[in-house]
Amino acid sequence: MAYYLLHAGHISARRLLRRVKGLHAYRSANALAADDVVIRWGLTPEGDPPTGQIMNARDAVARAQSRTKMLRYLKQLGFRCLLQANDDGDAPSLLRQYRIPIFDLKPLACFRSDASGIWINRRIQRLQESFREVPLDDDRVTIRAVSLAMRATHALGLDMAMVAVGMAAKGILYVLDVTPTPVLEGRMLDLYASAIEQHRETAREWAGRRIQPVLGTDVELMLRNRQGKMVLASKYFSRHGRVGCDDRSVCFDGQRLPLMELRPDPADNPLELVEHLRETMLEAARTIGRAGVEWRAGSMPFRPYPTGAHLHFSNVPFSAKLVRVLDNYVGLPLMLVEDPRTAQLRRPRYGMLGDIRFKPHGGFEYRTPASFVVDPDVTTAAFCLAYVAAVYHRELPVANLADPNLQLAFYRGNKLALRPVWERNRAALSGLPLYERYRDRLQPLFDMIEFGQVWDEAVDVRRVWHIPLRGQQQATRVTQASYVVTV
Repeated sequence: MAYYLLHAGHISARRLLRRVKGLHAYRSANALAADDVVIRWGLTPEGDPPTGQIMNARDAVARAQSRTKMLRYLKQLGFRCLLQANDDGDAPSLLRQYRIPIFDLKPLACFRSDASGIWINRRIQRLQESFREVPLDDDRVTIRAVSLAMRATHALGLDMAMVAVGMAAKGILYVLDVTPTPVLEGRMLDLYASAIEQHRETAREWAGRRIQPVLGTDVELMLRNRQGKMVLASKYFSRHGRVGCDDRSVCFDGQRLPLMELRPDPADNPLELVEHLRETMLEAARTIGRAGVEWRAGSMPFRPYPTGAHLHFSNVPFSAKLVRVLDNYVGLPLMLVEDPRTAQLRRPRYGMLGDIRFKPHGGFEYRTPASFVVDPDVTTAAFCLAYVAAVYHRELPVANLADPNLQLAFYRGNKLALRPVWERNRAALSGLPLYERYRDRLQPLFDMIEFGQVWDEAVDVRRVWHIPLRGQQQATRVTQASYVVTV
């Protein structure tokens, strides 16, 4: 496995070549092996090599060449962006700024400045002296700024970049710039050099190893009474536990919490996770077993509260390629069976492509899908797809969903434009050894896509999952075996 740097004489690229032992200047695709890595530094005349792994593909770097065009494109995707400084009073004043370097879609550090007047109307490619390094989890705004930087990098199709973020009043964040060629000197040079070395070590560690991921989930639902009104989940549950409440509150009061969250135990098998989820539903039903309080899921049971089903992964090496595989093989097929009416209300603010969050205990969660528990067959297929995608993510081909036509189709619910991508992805899945194991579990979802069907968000989740109501619990104990999923 060899690492190459493809550049056009950039001084920062030359510094990287001198600093990183074993990093070579790229000469020709003829010398590349299938597991070699080519890092593109800036827009060069050469196209992407036909073999090996390319970081920062040429079309993604080209997409970031014009700051104005890039930010206008990000605005189309739902990002808040500032195109110009506050010279005429039209743009909001920035109270804080961040510079966040990204490599392989992972944040390397976070730099913050509370000084004013440090942003001008041109590319932001270096750290000014007023910036100081802060922890990635320094405060809630910093955590949101880092997440925004990762999502903007992914939306442009980049693997690495430095993202400039500004904070205005009330903690509102704006993307100021995304540059794939930051100036590397001092701490920034150290960060990128270390990131390349760590990438190489991780690749060697996992080379030839069979990936056996551990899969988990947290699922958001909402409660509805007979009159069609929302019932607060905090009426029944606290924030913590296997059944709890999401932190989102009514009018941001921190007290009235509308979203119930199911947090089943993780599993190393997707079918076992299905059973763990059902056990958590039974636990919730022992508290809310009344027929008059329904459980609703999907994209947005009540405005303005979107619901999601987040997929947790551990024991799998994180990479930008893995996130693209999840977009292609999990996010896309689930989008194709969503109810388009509520899906467009949820996106693009929630459920963006590549929406991931690292977990404090290790691993990460993929947050793009809506709350797919409206249908147990769709849920089972989602877990199976997530598992298969994680196992084979290094081999699976991916469509470039960062392409503007495809990405906008995803957010606008244009399923017709995305069907050809799914057909190619489905064909790639069918050749995998694990596909045969889970074929019967995947087929209901594939059939829904084939026939243009969407899931029904008007159902009571308990009923489609055969979760007994109060008074039926004793009968459940007798017939429990009929609901157990065979692993």
